[in-house]
Amino acid sequence: MIIKKRTKPIKLYKFEALFRRLDLEHPKRQIASETYAKSIAGYRGERSLDFPLSFLPEQKYHILHDLRLNDGTHFFQIDCLLLSSNFMIIIEVKNITGTLIFDSIFNQLIRINDNKDETAFSSPVVQVNRQVEQLQKWLKLQKFPSIPIEPLVIIGNDKTVIKSTEKEKSQNLSQFVLPYYVLPEKIKELEDRHTTHLLTDECHCTLSNQLLLKDTPLEFNILQRFYISESDLIKGIQCTNCKLFSMHRTYGTWVCNRCMATSKNAHLQGLRDYYLLINNTISNRQMNDFLHINSPHITKHLLNSLRFKTIGTNKGRKYVLNFDFE
Repeated sequence: MIIKKRTKPIKLYKFEALFRRLDLEHPKRQIASETYAKSIAGYRGERSLDFPLSFLPEQKYHILHDLRLNDGTHFFQIDCLLLSSNFMIIIEVKNITGTLIFDSIFNQLIRINDNKDETAFSSPVVQVNRQVEQLQKWLKLQKFPSIPIEPLVIIGNDKTVIKSTEKEKSQNLSQFVLPYYVLPEKIKELEDRHTTHLLTDECHCTLSNQLLLKDTPLEFNILQRFYISESDLIKGIQCTNCKLFSMHRTYGTWVCNRCMATSKNAHLQGLRDYYLLINNTISNRQMNDFLHINSPHITKHLLNSLRFKTIGTNKGRKYVLNFDFE
């Protein structure tokens, strides 16, 4: 049973909004693009779990994707958590192409790409083992009974080659690191190992609900992250056809000055961009400035028609933006 489903991370929407409104020649665009590429690869890697997890008995496992919990000292993030009445599984997903060499001496992951270039990453084995310790600490803090927690590192790309620096340790490594398509068989192996029923059905459900309740998504300000000023953003309403920021309002319709395409609701994307990049509240004046609308009357009409919650009164009134990104 999926208790928390996987959704597209809000940070990916923020990157997409940034790229819409950042000049192609902006000095921070390249580094933002590289970070986005890593984030989208990670998301695709996590999605590789969907098929193997679909083989699990629905009532036997509670599945929670993308959890962020606090162990009392630090926050920690789990890509996927499987909870049964007998044990738990923490899954850390890596979607890295090329040849991966797990170096157990220096606790590094070394990637060799097609050009034979080597890149070092922190060890996901160390990472997932730390998550086990933190989850155990969290369970104790929440006064839940102790339950075995198994760590797994799943490689989300079936073309990735997995190796170890020490042949004698490869067998041990294979107990923790495996390609995504053998996950059902690995879970069956763990089931055979953990046969003691430790959680009642009630405790099983209570624990799942508490995990969901304590999940704390990371707040991510993308402009601050890349030291980009709000003044660097391209303002206006983007044409739904030619993608230029060249639409103006004529008789209740947005019309592109360049290609003459029309739209009734092109301003919605602009408000979403404002929400993703700047703030979750907006005033009449701020909307006028960000979307280049010359009429405060039109802006007020558009905001009121969307029935957003308001805070403040008169000139201090702001609208609380609310969008569904699933």
